Amino acid sequence: MEINETLHQINEISSKSEQIFLQLGNLFPSLLNRDGGTSLQMLRTMFDSLGESDGKSKGKEKILFTDYAAKYDPLFNQLNNKIEDLGKLDKMIAEIKEDSEQMELIALNAMVISIKSGEKGQAFSRITENLQRLSNDMNLFAGKLSEEESQLLSYINTLKEIFSGILAAQGSLSQKGTSGSQDVKQLLNSVSSPISSMESEISSIYPPIQKAMEGLQLQDIIRQALDHVQKCVQELGRTNAPVAGSDEELDYVSFNIALCKLCGEVLKDINGHVAQSASIFDKNWATVIETLDSVENEKNDFERRFLSDFSVSGENLENRLNTIITGYQSMMSEFNNYHLVQKDLLHTCQNITERARIIYSVFDNLRPVMSRLHHVRILQQIEVAKNDAIKSVQDSVTDMDNLISSANKSLDAMQQLLESFIADTSSLLSTFTVSIQKDNENMTQLRSEKNRFFEELKKAHDQLASIIQDFSVFPEGFQQKCVTVQQNLQDLKKMSEQLNDFVADMKALEQEFSQQKNLLMAKKGVSSWKIKNSKFSDLINRFTITAHKEAAGKIGGFSIEKGAKSGEVTFF
Repeated sequence: MEINETLHQINEISSKSEQIFLQLGNLFPSLLNRDGGTSLQMLRTMFDSLGESDGKSKGKEKILFTDYAAKYDPLFNQLNNKIEDLGKLDKMIAEIKEDSEQMELIALNAMVISIKSGEKGQAFSRITENLQRLSNDMNLFAGKLSEEESQLLSYINTLKEIFSGILAAQGSLSQKGTSGSQDVKQLLNSVSSPISSMESEISSIYPPIQKAMEGLQLQDIIRQALDHVQKCVQELGRTNAPVAGSDEELDYVSFNIALCKLCGEVLKDINGHVAQSASIFDKNWATVIETLDSVENEKNDFERRFLSDFSVSGENLENRLNTIITGYQSMMSEFNNYHLVQKDLLHTCQNITERARIIYSVFDNLRPVMSRLHHVRILQQIEVAKNDAIKSVQDSVTDMDNLISSANKSLDAMQQLLESFIADTSSLLSTFTVSIQKDNENMTQLRSEKNRFFEELKKAHDQLASIIQDFSVFPEGFQQKCVTVQQNLQDLKKMSEQLNDFVADMKALEQEFSQQKNLLMAKKGVSSWKIKNSKFSDLINRFTITAHKEAAGKIGGFSIEKGAKSGEVTFF
């Protein structure tokens, strides 16, 4: 056996073992590091975020749309009561118009009589002319009141129509929102279980990896033991052979035999440690490989169901997201219409309040007319009382007086009704307007919330397209690192085979030296030999493998403390 070749091979094994353990020492911590983002984590984060956002928008939607009709029904009940008041107003206006028309007719008849009376009837004629004009003004204002009242009723009816439109839009929005949320919920529910299953399976791969790392604990023992084997082998080839036939030659051969035995024993222990490490790795790595296969199967199944173009009908995530996005696009358009209708509602409320004030301003124009009518009536009565030429119009003057009194009563009742109508309607619509404005603010917030969710859906759709291109469930390089670990484990097993070969080589070398020793002892005529050279006893201090100190001590001729467990290393 060539000592230098053996030493070279031992060095290679030592270097190889150091490389294997160094690489495993770097690989295992990186495998246990879960910080690297994966497609699966992206999906989980994406769907969790969608579920949370959908829940928020649903909560706002529920607050806004729940009992919407019930909230505003009292308003329209009160408005209906006010419409009944407008019916009374309509009757009063009709009475005033009728009174003004009769006054105008009476005034015309009185004027005819006064004209026939000649100069004596001229004063009365002028008074009656004013009365006719005032009656006509009163008729015109009554007509204006009627027009404004009709306009007011038209606005109130418009308000009802708008509100009905709002309820319909609200129902459509609520239905679309519910449908969209159900689609999102169904989507999340369908992927949640397989994602959770994969996550659970993936999490189960880390404990056996952690356990497999325990095989690294023996690397220092293996490395140091190999260092001592190197020293022993170096010692075998270091000293030149002494003079043939001398005691030194016999010491030299005996010491080499002992070193070969020591190397053989150490190599057996090293091989035992290597085998123990490999066993720890194998036992746990088999679980890792099994889990990797299981995760891969689940991943492939998930891709077939949810990501592939050939997915089971209705389960393709991209198609389902497209459907949800299309629904939300329709919903966002509905939001715009709803918002516009609410603005129309607010504007119509303002118009109703303004129209009621206009009616009252028209009514205010009637009061001066009525006052002047009273004045003209008094002048008529005075003129009739002092002018016998027109005594025949006394009955007309009395009728005119009755009509003016009737119109005045109608005006008083109308004033009371209008003031009540304006005050109540203004208060009612003011409360309604505040409520509408609050609803508008809530609607704006809800639309903003839905719009954010809509944007999140589109972002999820884009992310999904990226995920489909390369769907990963482990951090980048994880599986390749597992392959590298597996290769290193195989190399570790091969190293065990090489160590067995070296044990055999050491045994063969020991036999060569034993044959030399037997020949030398035969020449000297001795049956046994104890090493005499003290330098060999000094060498024992260079060998610190406790389990083999006893064997090394025998080489030096002194005893070593027993009781050390095989494979332990003492550090000095």
